Amino acid sequence: MESAALAPRRCRRAYARIERQAERLETLAIGPSETLNARADSVSAWSVAEQLDHLAGANQAMTGAIRKILSSEPIDSRRRPTLIGQLVLLTGWIPRGAGKAPAYTLPGSVSVDGVRQNLEAARGAIEELGDALPEIGRSSGRLDHFAFGGLTPLQWLRTMGVHTHHHMKIIRDIQRQVR
Repeated sequence: MESAALAPRRCRRAYARIERQAERLETLAIGPSETLNARADSVSAWSVAEQLDHLAGANQAMTGAIRKILSSEPIDSRRRPTLIGQLVLLTGWIPRGAGKAPAYTLPGSVSVDGVRQNLEAARGAIEELGDALPEIGRSSGRLDHFAFGGLTPLQWLRTMGVHTHHHMKIIRDIQRQVR
């Protein structure tokens, strides 16, 4: 594998961001069950644990999309990011309540220990991308995101960071409400 240092700077920055976020998510999951199961309906219908479980599933799905693009024959998706996808990538912001999570990323009825295991698996999937950063940075293959259109591996990486940040803010607001 090529050295990650050979990857474009924006790719290294996007990857470093999601690594830090994955570490922070695992730290959040260490909290007591009462804190993790806390709800604030004025903020979200999901508890902190459900937010974390959703992120674990979504991050695994997004790392899977990146690996699929990198490991397959060149994917010739002529589709570019949708207008919404372009705005999210440009601004780094997802408005609250604007989207619906796909069914495969909805939080399950797992225990707090299950959420922790899911986050650990997601972090492992993220770490596996580290050696592929040069390839991620130069790949022009695309795979469709359900709402954002055809994304390159680097755009998937950036989307993962934006999406995780979005849910981390929701978690912060839930925690503030229940204090």
